[in-house]
Amino acid sequence: MKVIHKELDKGIIKLRVDNADDIWHLSHIIESGDLLYGKTYRKEMKKSDKIRSEKLERVPVNLEIKVEKIEFSKDVMRLRVTGVITQGEEAGSYHTFNIEENSIITITKIWKNHQLERLERAIKDTLTPKVLIVCIEEGDADFGIITQYGVDFPVSVSKSIAGKHEISSRDKDKREFFGETANKIIEFKQKYNLKNIIVAGPGFYKDEFMNYVKEFQSDITANIITENVSTGGRAGIYECIKRGMVEKAQKDLRISLETNVVEILFQAIIKNEGVYGIKAIEKALEFGAVDKIVI
Repeated sequence: MKVIHKELDKGIIKLRVDNADDIWHLSHIIESGDLLYGKTYRKEMKKSDKIRSEKLERVPVNLEIKVEKIEFSKDVMRLRVTGVITQGEEAGSYHTFNIEENSIITITKIWKNHQLERLERAIKDTLTPKVLIVCIEEGDADFGIITQYGVDFPVSVSKSIAGKHEISSRDKDKREFFGETANKIIEFKQKYNLKNIIVAGPGFYKDEFMNYVKEFQSDITANIITENVSTGGRAGIYECIKRGMVEKAQKDLRISLETNVVEILFQAIIKNEGVYGIKAIEKALEFGAVDKIVI
């Protein structure tokens, strides 16, 4: 995210959305009552089609709305913000902004400190490369992109590997599987400008994969660290996160920090040193027995 213009005394911040993480941050920053201004698209009837009013085309317009509803869709990485038009054509009617990557918007509101802090974090996060975890076992490789809003699972690679007694076919199958997995790593490395890649898995299979990479794709080995996990698949990816491997690869990534905080809370609850729920927390506060509160 990039701030293009700021007049905090007037409550105005104009910014550009650079990536999916920015959209997620904005879903927690924009709230009902805010004024949102920017370029958007609105259906307009062509003059030649006035008789057949069903023929509408979307034309670019600059509008300001007073926000009433915010909808964040992780599936398509889009933020829909709906409100009444306060500035521009058809004032008084409703319009929805679809905020996506490369959108430029101006938000006018009474900014709270935590919202400004989140904005600063979003700007910092834009400069922070993502982390890729590949959890690999025989014939299966699951890919997890660690983002600020959670874990994306963009792809998995699967191939049937011949049995141990079919040495020639088995070696061929493994080379093809390793090659496809390595090519996917290269694809995501270029797409997301990845600086840190974790290859994890149970047993020695990940080591065989790394030997293949060193021989045939040596240009990516400098970005890869390996880690043992007890299981494969998505469970192995989450195990990496819980064990702090993401922090090892990139210390200030938010999801790893938050996952660790939740794990500490779970352990405290098991030991009767932690509580959850409003009433239990209020009681702990009354006794001055609170070290940290997790919201």
